[in-house]
Amino acid sequence: MNKTKLISPAKINFDLKIKYYDENYEKHKISSKVVLLKIKDLIFVSDHSKLQITYHDYNNKIINLKNDIIKKTITFFDQRYNTRTKLKFLVHKNIPIGYGLGGGSSNAASILKFLYKYHQIKLNNFKKDAPLIGSDVLLFIDKHPKIIDGLNKFNYSKAKMNSWKKIFIILPLKQNLTKNIYNHYKNHNSQTNSKYNSQNNLTRSSMMLNKEFKEIFMYLSSYRRDFLKFGMSGSGPSIFLSFKQISKERQILRNINKFYPLVRIEKSLYFG
Repeated sequence: MNKTKLISPAKINFDLKIKYYDENYEKHKISSKVVLLKIKDLIFVSDHSKLQITYHDYNNKIINLKNDIIKKTITFFDQRYNTRTKLKFLVHKNIPIGYGLGGGSSNAASILKFLYKYHQIKLNNFKKDAPLIGSDVLLFIDKHPKIIDGLNKFNYSKAKMNSWKKIFIILPLKQNLTKNIYNHYKNHNSQTNSKYNSQNNLTRSSMMLNKEFKEIFMYLSSYRRDFLKFGMSGSGPSIFLSFKQISKERQILRNINKFYPLVRIEKSLYFG
Protein backbone atom coordinates (compact mmCIF):
# COMPACT_ATOMS: atom_id res chain seq x y z
CA MET A 1 0.00 0.00 0.00
CA ASN A 2 1.05 3.60 -0.51
CA LYS A 3 1.68 5.74 2.54
CA THR A 4 -1.66 6.92 3.92
CA LYS A 5 -2.21 10.10 5.93
CA LEU A 6 -4.93 10.17 8.59
CA ILE A 7 -6.14 13.35 10.25
CA SER A 8 -7.19 13.36 13.92
CA PRO A 9 -8.87 16.62 15.05
CA ALA A 10 -9.02 17.91 18.64
CA LYS A 11 -12.22 18.75 20.50
CA ILE A 12 -13.30 21.15 23.21
CA ASN A 13 -16.17 20.92 25.66
CA PHE A 14 -17.99 24.26 25.82
CA ASP A 15 -19.55 23.05 29.05
CA LEU A 16 -19.60 19.87 31.13
CA LYS A 17 -22.33 18.98 33.60
CA ILE A 18 -22.04 15.85 35.71
CA LYS A 19 -25.40 14.17 36.26
CA TYR A 20 -24.47 11.21 38.43
CA TYR A 21 -21.99 8.37 38.88
CA ASP A 22 -22.97 5.19 37.02
CA GLU A 23 -22.00 2.18 39.15
CA ASN A 24 -22.38 -0.27 36.25
CA TYR A 25 -19.97 1.58 33.96
CA GLU A 26 -17.91 2.94 36.88
CA LYS A 27 -17.98 6.32 35.18
CA HIS A 28 -19.70 9.66 35.66
CA LYS A 29 -22.68 10.35 33.41
CA ILE A 30 -22.25 13.79 31.83
CA SER A 31 -23.92 16.24 29.48
CA SER A 32 -21.76 18.49 27.34
CA LYS A 33 -21.63 20.58 24.18
CA VAL A 34 -18.66 19.56 22.03
CA VAL A 35 -17.09 20.97 18.88
CA LEU A 36 -14.13 19.66 16.89
CA LEU A 37 -11.17 21.95 16.17
CA LYS A 38 -8.84 22.16 13.20
CA ILE A 39 -5.79 21.63 15.38
CA LYS A 40 -4.98 18.02 14.62
CA ASP A 41 -2.67 15.03 14.98
CA LEU A 42 -1.31 13.51 11.79
CA ILE A 43 -0.95 9.74 11.46
CA PHE A 44 1.05 8.22 8.61
CA VAL A 45 0.45 4.55 7.81
CA SER A 46 2.67 2.36 5.64
CA ASP A 47 3.47 -1.30 5.03
CA HIS A 48 5.72 -3.10 7.49
CA SER A 49 6.73 -6.61 8.50
CA LYS A 50 5.15 -6.17 11.94
CA LEU A 51 3.04 -3.75 13.93
CA GLN A 52 5.07 -0.64 14.79
CA ILE A 53 3.74 2.55 16.39
CA THR A 54 5.93 5.62 16.95
CA TYR A 55 4.83 8.93 18.49
CA HIS A 56 6.44 12.33 18.00
CA ASP A 57 5.50 15.48 19.91
CA TYR A 58 5.02 18.92 18.34
CA ASN A 59 8.79 19.46 18.61
CA ASN A 60 9.30 16.23 16.63
CA LYS A 61 10.79 14.41 19.63
CA ILE A 62 9.92 10.75 20.16
CA ILE A 63 7.57 10.22 23.10
CA ASN A 64 6.59 7.06 24.93
CA LEU A 65 2.96 6.80 26.01
CA LYS A 66 1.97 4.66 29.00
CA ASN A 67 -1.51 4.09 27.61
CA ASP A 68 -1.15 3.60 23.86
CA ILE A 69 -4.73 3.92 22.61
CA ILE A 70 -3.73 3.21 19.01
CA LYS A 71 -2.26 -0.14 20.02
CA LYS A 72 -5.35 -0.78 22.15
CA THR A 73 -7.59 0.00 19.17
CA ILE A 74 -5.68 -2.29 16.81
CA THR A 75 -5.63 -5.12 19.37
CA PHE A 76 -9.38 -4.71 19.90
CA PHE A 77 -10.03 -4.71 16.16
CA ASP A 78 -7.86 -7.75 15.38
CA GLN A 79 -9.48 -9.78 18.16
CA ARG A 80 -13.01 -8.71 17.22
CA TYR A 81 -12.69 -9.33 13.47
CA ASN A 82 -10.04 -12.08 13.45
CA THR A 83 -7.58 -9.96 11.50
CA ARG A 84 -3.84 -9.45 11.84
CA THR A 85 -2.62 -5.91 11.35
CA LYS A 86 1.04 -5.53 10.36
CA LEU A 87 1.62 -1.87 9.60
CA LYS A 88 3.83 1.04 10.58
CA PHE A 89 2.09 3.98 12.25
CA LEU A 90 3.95 7.27 12.63
CA VAL A 91 1.97 9.67 14.83
CA HIS A 92 2.70 13.40 15.03
CA LYS A 93 1.03 14.62 18.24
CA ASN A 94 0.13 18.25 17.65
CA ILE A 95 -2.77 17.94 20.11
CA PRO A 96 -1.38 18.38 23.64
CA ILE A 97 -1.66 15.20 25.71
CA GLY A 98 -3.55 15.32 29.00
CA TYR A 99 -5.35 18.65 28.49
CA GLY A 100 -8.94 17.56 27.86
CA LEU A 101 -8.72 18.02 24.08
CA GLY A 102 -9.54 14.43 23.12
CA GLY A 103 -6.38 13.60 21.18
CA GLY A 104 -6.32 9.96 22.25
CA SER A 105 -9.99 9.37 21.47
CA SER A 106 -9.57 11.10 18.13
CA ASN A 107 -6.57 8.90 17.28
CA ALA A 108 -8.61 5.80 18.15
CA ALA A 109 -11.47 6.94 15.92
CA SER A 110 -9.14 7.65 12.98
CA ILE A 111 -7.42 4.27 13.30
CA LEU A 112 -10.72 2.42 13.66
CA LYS A 113 -12.11 3.99 10.48
CA PHE A 114 -8.89 3.20 8.63
CA LEU A 115 -8.92 -0.45 9.73
CA TYR A 116 -12.46 -1.00 8.45
CA LYS A 117 -11.36 0.16 5.01
CA TYR A 118 -8.00 -1.63 5.08
CA HIS A 119 -9.52 -4.99 6.11
CA GLN A 120 -12.66 -4.47 3.98
CA ILE A 121 -15.11 -4.46 6.88
CA LYS A 122 -18.28 -2.38 6.94
CA LEU A 123 -17.80 1.13 8.32
CA ASN A 124 -21.22 1.10 9.99
CA ASN A 125 -19.69 -1.09 12.72
CA PHE A 126 -18.07 2.09 14.07
CA LYS A 127 -21.11 3.11 16.12
CA LYS A 128 -21.09 -0.08 18.18
CA ASP A 129 -17.31 -0.58 18.31
CA ALA A 130 -16.20 2.96 19.23
CA PRO A 131 -17.76 3.07 22.75
CA LEU A 132 -16.04 -0.22 23.60
CA ILE A 133 -12.66 1.47 23.10
CA GLY A 134 -13.38 4.73 24.93
CA SER A 135 -16.37 6.83 25.94
CA ASP A 136 -15.34 9.82 23.75
CA VAL A 137 -14.34 7.90 20.62
CA LEU A 138 -17.85 8.01 19.16
CA LEU A 139 -17.75 11.84 19.13
CA PHE A 140 -15.23 11.68 16.28
CA ILE A 141 -17.56 9.82 13.93
CA ASP A 142 -17.71 13.09 11.96
CA LYS A 143 -16.82 16.78 12.36
CA HIS A 144 -20.24 18.17 13.32
CA PRO A 145 -20.88 19.87 16.72
CA LYS A 146 -22.57 17.52 19.16
CA ILE A 147 -24.36 17.40 22.50
CA ILE A 148 -23.43 14.53 24.82
CA ASP A 149 -26.23 13.27 27.03
CA GLY A 150 -25.12 10.35 29.12
CA LEU A 151 -22.60 7.63 28.36
CA ASN A 152 -21.74 6.79 24.75
CA LYS A 153 -24.64 8.83 23.34
CA PHE A 154 -24.88 12.12 21.49
CA ASN A 155 -27.19 14.33 19.47
CA TYR A 156 -26.16 16.77 16.77
CA SER A 157 -26.16 20.40 17.85
CA LYS A 158 -28.30 22.75 15.77
CA ALA A 159 -26.99 25.87 17.46
CA LYS A 160 -25.47 28.46 15.14
CA MET A 161 -21.93 29.43 16.13
CA ASN A 162 -21.07 31.79 13.29
CA SER A 163 -20.44 34.59 15.78
CA TRP A 164 -16.95 33.17 16.27
CA LYS A 165 -14.48 31.11 14.31
CA LYS A 166 -11.05 31.70 15.79
CA ILE A 167 -10.30 30.27 19.20
CA PHE A 168 -7.21 30.16 21.40
CA ILE A 169 -6.24 27.30 23.70
CA ILE A 170 -4.17 28.23 26.78
CA LEU A 171 -2.03 25.33 28.06
CA PRO A 172 -0.34 25.52 31.48
CA LEU A 173 2.78 23.42 32.00
CA LYS A 174 1.17 21.01 34.42
CA GLN A 175 -1.35 18.48 33.18
CA ASN A 176 -4.34 17.04 35.03
CA LEU A 177 -4.87 13.31 35.34
CA THR A 178 -8.49 12.67 34.37
CA LYS A 179 -8.87 9.98 37.02
CA ASN A 180 -7.67 12.33 39.76
CA ILE A 181 -9.99 15.14 38.65
CA TYR A 182 -13.07 12.92 38.63
CA ASN A 183 -12.12 11.35 41.96
CA HIS A 184 -11.72 14.79 43.52
CA TYR A 185 -15.10 15.85 42.15
CA LYS A 186 -16.72 12.66 43.46
CA ASN A 187 -15.36 13.29 46.97
CA HIS A 188 -15.84 17.07 47.10
CA ASN A 189 -18.70 17.93 44.74
CA SER A 190 -20.90 19.14 47.59
CA GLN A 191 -18.47 21.99 48.25
CA THR A 192 -19.27 25.08 46.23
CA ASN A 193 -17.78 28.54 45.99
CA SER A 194 -19.15 31.37 43.87
CA LYS A 195 -15.70 32.48 42.68
CA TYR A 196 -15.26 29.10 40.99
CA ASN A 197 -18.50 29.35 38.99
CA SER A 198 -18.02 27.78 35.58
CA GLN A 199 -19.92 26.00 32.83
CA ASN A 200 -17.67 23.01 33.56
CA ASN A 201 -18.42 21.18 36.82
CA LEU A 202 -14.81 19.95 36.96
CA THR A 203 -13.24 23.42 37.02
CA ARG A 204 -13.12 23.65 40.81
CA SER A 205 -11.47 20.23 41.13
CA SER A 206 -8.92 21.21 38.50
CA MET A 207 -8.12 24.34 40.50
CA MET A 208 -7.70 22.39 43.71
CA LEU A 209 -5.24 19.96 42.10
CA ASN A 210 -3.40 22.37 39.81
CA LYS A 211 -2.28 25.70 41.30
CA GLU A 212 -0.85 26.94 38.01
CA PHE A 213 -4.16 26.34 36.24
CA LYS A 214 -6.04 28.06 39.07
CA GLU A 215 -3.88 31.18 38.87
CA ILE A 216 -4.24 31.49 35.09
CA PHE A 217 -7.97 30.74 35.13
CA MET A 218 -8.67 33.31 37.84
CA TYR A 219 -6.57 35.89 36.01
CA LEU A 220 -8.52 35.36 32.78
CA SER A 221 -11.83 35.35 34.65
CA SER A 222 -11.33 39.06 35.29
CA TYR A 223 -11.69 39.58 31.52
CA ARG A 224 -14.88 37.53 31.07
CA ARG A 225 -16.77 40.47 29.52
CA ASP A 226 -14.20 40.54 26.68
CA PHE A 227 -14.75 36.90 25.65
CA LEU A 228 -17.30 35.33 23.34
CA LYS A 229 -16.31 31.92 24.67
CA PHE A 230 -14.35 31.11 27.82
CA GLY A 231 -13.92 28.01 29.94
CA MET A 232 -12.08 24.80 30.70
CA SER A 233 -12.35 21.91 28.24
CA GLY A 234 -13.10 18.41 29.50
CA SER A 235 -11.12 17.53 32.60
CA GLY A 236 -8.66 20.29 31.68
CA PRO A 237 -6.45 22.06 32.30
CA SER A 238 -6.77 23.69 28.88
CA ILE A 239 -8.58 27.02 28.79
CA PHE A 240 -10.33 28.13 25.60
CA LEU A 241 -10.82 31.78 24.64
CA SER A 242 -12.64 33.52 21.84
CA PHE A 243 -12.50 37.32 21.80
CA LYS A 244 -15.07 39.96 20.98
CA GLN A 245 -12.51 42.48 19.73
CA ILE A 246 -9.12 42.21 18.05
CA SER A 247 -7.69 44.92 20.31
CA LYS A 248 -8.58 42.92 23.43
CA GLU A 249 -7.27 39.76 21.84
CA ARG A 250 -3.85 41.33 21.32
CA GLN A 251 -3.78 42.90 24.78
CA ILE A 252 -4.77 39.79 26.73
CA LEU A 253 -2.55 37.40 24.77
CA ARG A 254 0.35 39.80 25.23
CA ASN A 255 -0.32 39.82 28.99
CA ILE A 256 -0.42 36.02 29.12
CA ASN A 257 2.95 35.86 27.38
CA LYS A 258 4.30 38.47 29.79
CA PHE A 259 3.01 37.04 33.08
CA TYR A 260 3.14 33.34 32.13
CA PRO A 261 6.01 33.03 29.61
CA LEU A 262 6.15 29.22 29.78
CA VAL A 263 2.47 28.77 28.92
CA ARG A 264 1.76 27.39 25.44
CA ILE A 265 -0.88 29.15 23.34
CA GLU A 266 -2.48 27.38 20.38
CA LYS A 267 -4.70 29.12 17.82
CA SER A 268 -7.31 27.14 15.93
CA LEU A 269 -10.65 27.23 14.12
CA TYR A 270 -13.64 24.98 14.64
CA PHE A 271 -15.58 22.71 12.30
CA GLY A 272 -19.20 23.82 12.19
